[in-house]
Amino acid sequence: MSDGTTHWAGCSESGPKHYKCALLEIARLRETITDLRVKLEKKPWVGLTDNDKEKCLVVREDRGWHGVLDAVEAKLREKNGG
Repeated sequence: MSDGTTHWAGCSESGPKHYKCALLEIARLRETITDLRVKLEKKPWVGLTDNDKEKCLVVREDRGWHGVLDAVEAKLREKNGG
C-alpha cells in the first residue's frame, strides 16, 4: 500500500483497517475532479466563418491544395489559441 495503491478495488469502503486506502481513494478522486474541471473550462472550439473559408480557398499555383490545407490549419490554430 505504500506504493500509492489500495489493496483491491473498493477496499477503501471495508472499514477502519483500510483508512489509508480511503485516503488514497479520496486523493485519486480529487485529482480526477480537478482534471475534469480543467477540461470543462477549456475554451470552446471555434470554426471558420464563410469569409475565412473563402480566404483559405485561394489556391496558389506553387502549392496547390497543400496551400489550401495549410491555410485552413493556420486559421483554425489562430482562432482556437493553438
